[in-house]
Amino acid sequence: MNLISHYSKDVVKREIYNFSKNRWIALYSNTFHRYDKNGKPLKFNSEDEVVELVKRFNARTIYATAGKYREVTLDNVNGNRIVSYTPFFDIDTTIDRWESAIKAAEVIVSFLEKEGVEKSVYLLWSGEGIHVRINENAIPKNYDPLTAAHAIVQYVLRRTKDEIKKIGVKVDDLIDSKRIFTVPLSFHKELDYVTVCFSPDKLNKFNLEWVKPDNFVHEEGVYNRYEENETEELLLKAIQEYEPRHEGIKEEEVSGKIGRFQVMGIVQAARYYVLYGDLNKAKSFGLNRAIFYAWAKYYGRGYTPKKGKVKVPAEVKKDRVLVNVAGEEVYQDVESGYYIIGDKIQKPEDYDKEIKDKISIVVPYDKAWEATVKYVSSFPKYVLENQRQFYEKVYLPIRDKFLEKVVNRKEGLDAYLG
Repeated sequence: MNLISHYSKDVVKREIYNFSKNRWIALYSNTFHRYDKNGKPLKFNSEDEVVELVKRFNARTIYATAGKYREVTLDNVNGNRIVSYTPFFDIDTTIDRWESAIKAAEVIVSFLEKEGVEKSVYLLWSGEGIHVRINENAIPKNYDPLTAAHAIVQYVLRRTKDEIKKIGVKVDDLIDSKRIFTVPLSFHKELDYVTVCFSPDKLNKFNLEWVKPDNFVHEEGVYNRYEENETEELLLKAIQEYEPRHEGIKEEEVSGKIGRFQVMGIVQAARYYVLYGDLNKAKSFGLNRAIFYAWAKYYGRGYTPKKGKVKVPAEVKKDRVLVNVAGEEVYQDVESGYYIIGDKIQKPEDYDKEIKDKISIVVPYDKAWEATVKYVSSFPKYVLENQRQFYEKVYLPIRDKFLEKVVNRKEGLDAYLG
């Protein structure tokens, strides 16, 4: 098969270039090539450059990052400055079981449709499996794009795992900041097939004739179709169950660090406990605020908290009241007194699972809790009761040095400084 002839076709160049805009690309021959001779991340600057780079690196397959950047520069890719991210479900199988992959894709697509995500979904046959992808513009701009994509994938896979298990294929959660996947109309790295895209309504028509290089069937530009913010309602549900980590123990936990989500949770719980003295409600408040700040508007670098309300379904508003706790507006369950985001009450046992247990992997939780209460108590009451001052003066200075500055700190007034 003449690879250059394939990549020189107008539709192939056009589709690869259009899809890869603002994405960091990788070219595969016998190894991956991700930088040019000057050490800059590879990218396509024009349609013709697709062929030029394929020739230069003797490449067979073209990949691009799932994340998009405002501009593909070394600083941006090294700093994970992603401005949007394409959620995707990687359905993996062998070529002789391609029909099983299609069935699994149908399960995921059907679930997404029930959740109101339909116009932004497309499929890509990857060679020995299929991707179900969601256009990145379907994610509201006020969410961290990587976290949003990960939460969606986690949530959907939890809800569809039983059906998919019956089909007998594997669907991987591969969301991470540097993840690459195959671009449309690229050659597979081993098989003489090309990766084609098509809309969900064509799933039941797909067959392997579509991916033959000389006569492929591809829906041009389908990856650019979307409805803005279409995933919003799905995200509201996914947030309740999101675990800000991948499978297994995080690398930062192995290396003796505690994640920001857990730091926010324990510090907010200690804040409530110092002010109001109810341990169970403190746990509920701590987890509630950890979730809120992970998803609040302007989440990310340079974020400072702004007032914001979580959308609540009309049918459950009667079960809660909006209260002001330490300068923060939060919904409270009328019956239990615990706090709520979306349609889920944050209970003390939820805090134990998401905050306490994960901190305990690194350090005894009782030691961390006592140290955090002591740390929070060192601040004036007016700081603890002010949303912005608490974030900037109490949480921000220790979020990445929790063990050093709080748990294992030296005694004395200057223990929390610098």
